[in-house]
Amino acid sequence: MRKPNVTPKGSNNNDQTLTIGKRLRMWRKSSSLNLVALSKLIHVSQGSLSDLENDNSLPSARTLANLCLFTDIEIYWLLTGVGSMVRDSNMEGEKSELHDDLMFAMSDNKLRHYVKNLIRVYRHGETKKLAHIEGFLVGADPKN
Repeated sequence: MRKPNVTPKGSNNNDQTLTIGKRLRMWRKSSSLNLVALSKLIHVSQGSLSDLENDNSLPSARTLANLCLFTDIEIYWLLTGVGSMVRDSNMEGEKSELHDDLMFAMSDNKLRHYVKNLIRVYRHGETKKLAHIEGFLVGADPKN
């Protein structure tokens, strides 16, 4: 059976005529991310991201996965131009808040440096160092 020609909510018929690269650039600019910040966030080189946005290449499965993991872009929209540009944050709940925090952290160089150090210590640190960090965070958290 043929599907009706209906434009989904949050979509624009013009989005379907755009290339994947043009849609990626449109989303990135609407997210206020520059090329450098997004390339770091999704773990690709600036050159590779530029090639994607300029339609010189297509995203790899890993790049698509990282876009899905680290951003709010709706992958179906990116690939097809159908639907909403971003995932519905009401359905994401806490994940959406974490995403917003991550996007904020990645946009500030000093904070990004601290977050990377914190993750490194958390992954590879001694129990005593982890306890120090946990104690500091509990004491410093304004919600406590």
